[in-house]
Amino acid sequence: MIERICRKSGKKFVIAKEDLEFYAKMGLITEENLQDLISRKMNDCSGLPTLCPEERQRRRMCWRNERKLYQRKCDSCEKSIVSVYQKSASFPVYCQRCWWEYSWEALDYGRDFNFQRPFFDQFQELSGKVPCVGIMNDDGVRSENSEYCFNFSYGKNCYLVTTSWHAEDCLYVNNGQHLRDVVDSCNIGNSELSYECINGQKVYNSVYLEDCFSCSDCYFSVDLKSCRHCFGCIGLRNAQYCIFNKSYSEKDYIRLTSELNLGSRKRLNQIKEQARREIAKFPRRDVLQVKSEDCVGDALFNCKQVQGNVIFNGEYCKYYDGGSDTPKNSYDILVGGAHQWGCESIVPDHTYMVFGTMYCWKSNNVFYSDNCHSCSDCFGCVGLKHKQYCILNKQYTKEAYEELLPKIISHMKQTGEWGEFFPAELSPFAYNETVAQEYYPLTKKEAEKRGYKWKDEPINKKYETLKQSFDWSQIPDDIQEVGDDILTKVLFCECSGKPYQIQKAELKFYRKMNLPIPHLHPDERHKDRMKLRNPRKLYERTCADCQKAIQTTFAPDRPEKILCEECYLKVVD
Repeated sequence: MIERICRKSGKKFVIAKEDLEFYAKMGLITEENLQDLISRKMNDCSGLPTLCPEERQRRRMCWRNERKLYQRKCDSCEKSIVSVYQKSASFPVYCQRCWWEYSWEALDYGRDFNFQRPFFDQFQELSGKVPCVGIMNDDGVRSENSEYCFNFSYGKNCYLVTTSWHAEDCLYVNNGQHLRDVVDSCNIGNSELSYECINGQKVYNSVYLEDCFSCSDCYFSVDLKSCRHCFGCIGLRNAQYCIFNKSYSEKDYIRLTSELNLGSRKRLNQIKEQARREIAKFPRRDVLQVKSEDCVGDALFNCKQVQGNVIFNGEYCKYYDGGSDTPKNSYDILVGGAHQWGCESIVPDHTYMVFGTMYCWKSNNVFYSDNCHSCSDCFGCVGLKHKQYCILNKQYTKEAYEELLPKIISHMKQTGEWGEFFPAELSPFAYNETVAQEYYPLTKKEAEKRGYKWKDEPINKKYETLKQSFDWSQIPDDIQEVGDDILTKVLFCECSGKPYQIQKAELKFYRKMNLPIPHLHPDERHKDRMKLRNPRKLYERTCADCQKAIQTTFAPDRPEKILCEECYLKVVD
């Protein structure tokens, strides 16, 4: 075990023996380094992390903009597109069709490696020349009518959906799979007709659920499994016709719930607050783990020896956030699936043995590369497709590649770059455009002091004028009284004052589900859901019943009664 001090936060962190073995397998340290580190002949070497896990996560997140979208032109065909990059981006930005077609060749931008300069500077220069895809989705290729979605595939008629696939008629969803008619939800799969649901699977016709599985017709509930027709409940299993955890006959349940009008914003808020108070009386489990073995973290499903958050079917992963489709043997990943032996990467889907990659798919033995697909044995490349033995987008023979690569690695060890992810300062995004701001929020002053870029929201004089005359009292409280003219109105968020509009598909959903028009901007609703998700941090506490030491995402100053798994199961079973 090695103790280190994070060069950013100053916090102490530990590199365990299993971590050293992983880094050796990845080729970040040599086998000789490994043995010397384990035997304590040496206590440091190039290739080991210099940042604590939290700062490594923040650095990766600085390269991921999920929600700040811009209207601009494709620099190839000049059609109007939606992009995560502003018009002022210093590099060419292409639409989906132009980027994926073969009318341009990324190797045309290739260059020799300069041993007189740091690698990251050379990579940044290359990135400034190679065309970049405007937004990571497959709209117009494998998806339809979903151009406002990010990290999205195999979908239809979706709007502002991120990190999702196989979704249809969905809006404002983050991290979803196999969905239909789902709105304002996150970490949800195999569900339909659901609204404001967090951490759920197989949910149908339900509203405001957290940590619920195989449930239908449920409302304002937490931690239900295989339940139907439950309202304001928590911790129930195989139950039906319950209100605030009290069982009723079917007839009485229907009578009592039919008197509630969730289509009224005022009434819905009252009911939501009442349910929150009732649920707060019930104990909570330390972490959400389902069918998981020897794991540390929250929202882990069918996992084995995993340390991270929101992972499905993962094995032997550590410092991982957002995984599905059996990720294995990987460290420091931000969103990924169906890959093995990856480290310090963003969305390394269907890859094997990759390090320092961003959106490189179906590739193997790729290091320090961005948006390279179906590639192998590439280093420091951008925008390649179906290529092998390339460095800085220059083609080499197998022999020349294998001769040059060790020299580059040796050079990077000397410059202190080897084993580090791309510096946040080189990201094309401002700090407050990225998911880093969601998980590690900073003020403008704090961000700039740390060397991050910041983007101020432009003031739109037209909207500022409209805001002065806008009054929510002019908008009907009940969805039954809202006319189609709502689609032409500009609404202003009660919290942030940001302007937004109701989409046609959105209005159809609210009417179908009998839900009121939201008074908050989609970004504010997203923030509220993020607040309901416990932080990506574990606290040392004791079980309130048996006093056993536990790790939990509930901070010590939280009011909830927190139980270990064994004690919690005694309560709910």
